[in-house]
Amino acid sequence: MTGRTQRRERGAAAVEAVIVTPIFILLVIGIMEFALFFQNNLSASDAVKAGVRMASAEGRNANFAQDAADRVETAGGALNKNNIQQLWVYKANTTDEFPQGFSSFSDCTVCVKFAWDGTRFTPTLNSWAATSQNACASGPPDRIGVYLQVRHDALTRMVFSTITIREANVLGIEPIPASNGCRP
Repeated sequence: MTGRTQRRERGAAAVEAVIVTPIFILLVIGIMEFALFFQNNLSASDAVKAGVRMASAEGRNANFAQDAADRVETAGGALNKNNIQQLWVYKANTTDEFPQGFSSFSDCTVCVKFAWDGTRFTPTLNSWAATSQNACASGPPDRIGVYLQVRHDALTRMVFSTITIREANVLGIEPIPASNGCRP
């Protein structure tokens, strides 16, 4: 090859690198951003499932909501707790996952709402007394749900800036036998 041909090929390689490198970097950043989002999404899902399992097992226990919130805190280890916007433990409709009397997560009337105070979840609204729960084996027990809303902030903000993660899960309250003092 002549010197002139070699220089042209080196020049073409440089132009190709200038075009391909930014695209490659953007692709790698996008993969990182979505990986972090999926990590938070899975962590929120696991936290809600752990919280609702705890709440459903503690029918008529005065600490059912706080115990569920504490379980959400420990199971959601990857979540930045300061980004948690809402945490509810609520009485669910019989046919869907929404709070009783609602068709969305706009609000709840039979629930316990929590806020993160920097060290733990503390109740801000408690309109569902444990004594009012139907947890008797003789009839269909109440359904209990946990709803979590978390803001996920992007690392670089090149692909997106924030995404809101919303997770909810519902289970029936574990029935208490009549021999253990269950009364409707």
